[in-house]
Amino acid sequence: MKKMLMPTLLLLLTFFGLSPNSSYANDAQRIVAIDGSISEIVYALGKGHLMVGRDTTTTFPEAATKLPSVGYMRQLSAEGILSLKPTLILATKDAKPQNVLSRLKKAGVHVEIIDNTYTAEGVIEKIKQIAKILNVDSAGQQLATDVQKSIADAKAVAQKVMAQSQQPTKALFVLNMRGNNMMVAGSQTRADTMLSLAGVVNPAAQHLNGYKPLTAEAAIQYNPDYLLTMQHGERSAGGKHEMLNTPAVKMTNAGKNKQLIIVDDNFLMFGPRMGDAIENMARKIYAQQ
Repeated sequence: MKKMLMPTLLLLLTFFGLSPNSSYANDAQRIVAIDGSISEIVYALGKGHLMVGRDTTTTFPEAATKLPSVGYMRQLSAEGILSLKPTLILATKDAKPQNVLSRLKKAGVHVEIIDNTYTAEGVIEKIKQIAKILNVDSAGQQLATDVQKSIADAKAVAQKVMAQSQQPTKALFVLNMRGNNMMVAGSQTRADTMLSLAGVVNPAAQHLNGYKPLTAEAAIQYNPDYLLTMQHGERSAGGKHEMLNTPAVKMTNAGKNKQLIIVDDNFLMFGPRMGDAIENMARKIYAQQ
């Protein structure tokens, strides 16, 4: 009896896109990736053709940006996702709200929550975890090796250009700014991790944890050489001129020398292009000294 059941069970698993090894992505699967880094990894593993949707944090590769959007990863709608008829959702713990993910599961969609530790090691583990789910372990190991080497090479470049500088460069990452009020990255943030890997000192990390408001007095005391922000941060402040000419910023080296760097989403993505982001930041800052 057991011998008769096994072939039938295998057929059913195959029909529903499953396997005895708990892999969920055969070529009949319809994947929605919720997190830009996940989308990049899926494409880098050669499974981009299985994706039918993505969230707004997906900005690379170009093919992924042409897929239907399910909205921002922290403001998801079950109806929008279900309209794409997905069979597999790949998301990080940043995906919200939780009740939407629960509804997707109740609707019969398989949901995988991917670990998302914001470190170089965390990126490698994320790649391996997604590769296992997609049943492409060999490709996952190769991608992990390539990305690991890219990050190591970028850190070496950062150390080299930093050593050529007369003194460490200080930079504040500004999440947003309105008037004289700045929200900056302290310790235990993605921005602080990336700055450190690029050989840049984040003075706010000494006193602040997470993203916190920064007083004018503290900004002057920290005296950053650069301000860093993303495009939406620049827009929220009203533009580069406004960011560099607030009373407090004008009294810092960044304000006096008009040093504001706009970083793209890749800088904080913690995906396969992490090495490029580290090297680009190190070269961009230290090349100007």
